[in-house]
Order: sequence, then C-alpha cells, then structure tokens
Amino acid sequence: MSTMDAGMAAARDDPANERDDPADDATFLLAPDQLLAAIAGRLTEPLPLIAWARELGDLHAALISAVLNPLRRPPDVTEAALHADIAKVIDKINSWAAFYVRHSRCARRHTHSFGEVISHVAKTYAEAWWTVLHSDCEDLRHSAWVHLGEVREGYAQLIGEIRAGRVQLPLGWRGIRHARQNDSTSTNQETDGDEERPGELTGS
Repeated sequence: MSTMDAGMAAARDDPANERDDPADDATFLLAPDQLLAAIAGRLTEPLPLIAWARELGDLHAALISAVLNPLRRPPDVTEAALHADIAKVIDKINSWAAFYVRHSRCARRHTHSFGEVISHVAKTYAEAWWTVLHSDCEDLRHSAWVHLGEVREGYAQLIGEIRAGRVQLPLGWRGIRHARQNDSTSTNQETDGDEERPGELTGS
C-alpha cells in the first residue's frame, strides 16, 4: 500500500472524519445536471471536481477518436497513454473523495469508487454524443441517449444514497498496470542495489 493509499484508508477509518451533516455533501458533490455540464465544459467555477470531470470528458472523447481514427491521431496520443491519463484523474478524484465525500462505515458497499463513477458518466456522455452526432441509425442514436439518461439517473440515486449515509464507496484501486509498473521499479532498484554489493552475493 502506498503512502497516499495508507493516508486515504486512515482518513476513511478515523471516526473523527465520519461526517453526519448532509449539507456538507451538498457543498462538495455535483448534482447530475451539474456533472453533465462540467463534463461538457459548461461550468467555470474553480472547483477541483468540475475540472476533473471536464478533463475526463475530454480524455474519453479523445479515446473514441483514437480508437476509431487511429491514422489521424498524433503519434504521442495512444490508447495506452489516454487510459493512463484517465486512471490518473480517477486517482485524483478518489483521493479527494476520501476527505470530502460522506462515508458511513455501517452502510452497504458500492462496487465502484467515486472516481470510477465520474469516469463512467464521462465515458457514457462522450460515447452518447459521438453516436448522436455521427450515426445515421435513428434507433442507435435513440438508445445512446436513453442510456445516458439511465446513467444520469443512476448517478442521481447514488448521490442521494451517499447523502443519506446508505452507501459506502470503496477507496479505489489503480489496477494491474500500476501494480506491474511498481513491481518493475522495485525489481530494478533491487537489482541495482545487488550490483553495488557483489561481496554479499559471492560470500567474499
């Protein structure tokens, strides 16, 4: 567990940090229409969650373009790079949520972290709008718009449950890619250290 993850876990488990006033959540959490407006870049308030939502919207839109038009993308804009950037923003939101989103230890556990939820809404928004603007199939455009409405409603229900103390969001996990990178870094450091102490390996 990293230092940041340990700090997040400690903050979530500290009874002093358990927040009971629903008005606090109203200050920090975005309502469904606010979140969609933030993803679209129509909110200008200098709040971290608004900036991160906009960034996720841009990244997921760029990912659609990178997947569907690989020959038109710049050489440095790869699917892997975009996924890594999305993961970084999710991690920032999760760190923020550990301190600013209501948590009730006796509540049921949700399957996704707050950052993953925001990213899913941004992904759905980007894909729905791409479909509406580029698809010639009316049924496909309609189903995309209906799905976006369903995701919006699901987010609205989640926010209500958070404010009521009925759901507990997990801290989130950075995924296998991040774990493998850490393992690789750790292995390289251990190898470098061994090369500096040949006597310990040979017994001389």
